[in-house]
Amino acid sequence: MTVLKINYLLNKCKALALIISSVLNAFAQKTTLAMKIKIFVLLMCLVPALLKAQEEEVKNFQLGFTASPNFGFAKISGDNTSNSSADGAKFGFTYGLLGDFGFSKNYFFSTAFTVTSINAKVSTPTEDAVTGVEKIDRTYKIQYIEIPLTIKLKTNVTAGKSFYGQFGLGTGIKVRGRYDEELKSVSAVKNSLKNQNLKDANVLRLGLVAGAGVQWDYNENAKFLTGITFSNGFTEVLDKGDSFRNSYLALSLGVLF
Repeated sequence: MTVLKINYLLNKCKALALIISSVLNAFAQKTTLAMKIKIFVLLMCLVPALLKAQEEEVKNFQLGFTASPNFGFAKISGDNTSNSSADGAKFGFTYGLLGDFGFSKNYFFSTAFTVTSINAKVSTPTEDAVTGVEKIDRTYKIQYIEIPLTIKLKTNVTAGKSFYGQFGLGTGIKVRGRYDEELKSVSAVKNSLKNQNLKDANVLRLGLVAGAGVQWDYNENAKFLTGITFSNGFTEVLDKGDSFRNSYLALSLGVLF
C-alpha cells in the first residue's frame, strides 16, 4: 500500500470521525426527536458511501489462474568445450496462480506461483569406432516452481479490452529433473534411455521476463488474458556436463477475478 493510499484512508477516517462527532453532539444537545431521526438517517446514507469509495480505492488488485503452453530451447554457453549444439524447441507447460497488485491505476506489480516444465534438446558429436555412434542427443525435462517478479503496465480499457506489457525477473526452483538420451549413428538409433533421473541440475534458475498481450474484460469480476511471454534464462542448467541455459516462449493464457 502506497503513501498516497494511506493518506487517503486517513482522510476517510477523519471524515467519518467528524460525521460521528457531529451526530453525537447533536444528540447531546436538546434537539427534537424529528431532528435526531433526520441526522441518524443522514449518517446511515453517508457511511456506506464512504466505505464503498474506500473499498474502490484500496481494491486495486486481481487474482486468477493460468494454463499456458510453452516452447523451450537450449542456449549453449560460451565456455562450451564439447561442441554441443541446441537442437530445436520442445513443448512444455505452465499452470498455477496469478496476481496483479496495483500501485496506480495503470501500473501493477505482477507475480505468480506456477509449475513450469521447460524442455530442451542438446546434441553432442562423438566418435566411437566400435559402436558407430556419432552423436548423443539429450532432451532435458526440468520442472520448476516459478515466482516471477515483474512490473506490468496496462492501458485504459477501450471497447472491453486493454493492452499490457510487462518486464522483470523470473525466479525458479527445481522440483524435478529428467532426461531422455539417444545414441545415434548416421543411419539409426543405436541405443536410447527414457526418463532418467537428472542429478546434476542446478536448483535455482534465474531469467529475464518480457511479455505483452491483451486483457479482455468479460464483466466486472472476470477478465481473460491472452499474450506472449519470453523467459530468457541466464543461469546454467547443470552443475557439470553440457554447458547451456534454458529459455522458453509461452502463449500466456489466464483469467483474473
